[in-house]
Amino acid sequence: MKILVVLTRFPYPLNKGDKLRAYNQIKELSKHNDIYLFALTDKRIKKDDYQKLETYCEDIHIAKLSLLGKICSLFKCLFSSMPLQVALFTSFSAKRSFYKYFSEVNPESAYFQFVRSAEYAKVIRKKRKNNAVRLVLDFQDCLSMNIFRRANVSNPVVKFLLMQEVKRLRKYEDSMFDLFDATSIITKQDRGCIMTQRRKETKIIENGVDKKYFEYDGNRKKRWDIIFSGNMSYKPNVVAAKYLINNIMPLVWKKNKDVTVCLAGSNPSKEVKALANDKVTVTGWVDDMRQCYAQSLIFVAPMQIGTGLQNKLLEAMAMMLPCVTTELAHCALKTKADEHLLVGNNEKELSAHILALLKNSSYRYNIAKAGNSFVKDNYSWSASTLRLEKLLSPVKRNN
Repeated sequence: MKILVVLTRFPYPLNKGDKLRAYNQIKELSKHNDIYLFALTDKRIKKDDYQKLETYCEDIHIAKLSLLGKICSLFKCLFSSMPLQVALFTSFSAKRSFYKYFSEVNPESAYFQFVRSAEYAKVIRKKRKNNAVRLVLDFQDCLSMNIFRRANVSNPVVKFLLMQEVKRLRKYEDSMFDLFDATSIITKQDRGCIMTQRRKETKIIENGVDKKYFEYDGNRKKRWDIIFSGNMSYKPNVVAAKYLINNIMPLVWKKNKDVTVCLAGSNPSKEVKALANDKVTVTGWVDDMRQCYAQSLIFVAPMQIGTGLQNKLLEAMAMMLPCVTTELAHCALKTKADEHLLVGNNEKELSAHILALLKNSSYRYNIAKAGNSFVKDNYSWSASTLRLEKLLSPVKRNN
């Protein structure tokens, strides 16, 4: 099958959850299909990163988004119902480039990631009304709910602006069911947040874990007691990092003043950098996150906002780390609390879990082992992408 994959970011390096999902899905799909990649970007693509995708793609087309183009798109957006999140990734020149590439490839299926890419699917529907190409959208998560949760932790002015975006996104997400032949999303929880009666038509296509990659044989000498990882400029991760250091750790340090923390991940914001001290390390970009996992005792993900599945938790459990998180992140994983990982609803409960794990090595091992087995048994890129491949098939199936 000839598949055109349409992304709003080039899927390498793997410093964001959507890139991780896209990269692994392309890798798996390429085993039995011809993959053509159309990726939008406002950054220069490094040669090594480009070559990573060349391994799995028959061809790659990059469409540049300029700053001036983004400004023009945002201005036009003010006079339409298009969400700002969509306008930022849409330009006339990019749509023209996309349709030319689409016509050259002439795929059997086109796979779009995020509602941000949907305007490019509209080009196909408008110009190829009778074309048999199957169009599939990966919501990935519920973007309107993500923005809604951010609004609730923002100042009044920002909250007002974000809530206007939420209204636009909800209408836009609803319209996706008429535009695409099929839709997918990572978790059942996020599917339930899409404000339309047709949301149940969306198929659940979970993320996976590269089990071989996380069979780590490197240095496991412990350097930190606690680690939290992720893109440290992404608002949900920034909020979680601040909550960990400012709310949870004071309760931990009250009982054990020597506990150390690692905040590992790319592009740390000023707020995250400000958290660094003699007990808190802010790493910035890490070439191999496995090294940070291997040198830590406990993984803590105190997520307060955000949507989707926390890949960081899957990776930590794959690395045999006992994990502590909140109900927001736990409910998407389908794990059992107190067996596969520990769940806390506030800083008091979260700090108590951390202290209990630090105190008892056998307890740490039992939670880590159970979590590791759960991830290996339930999260596989090959299995989830097989379901995606069926969804992409031009022949309609009952899934």
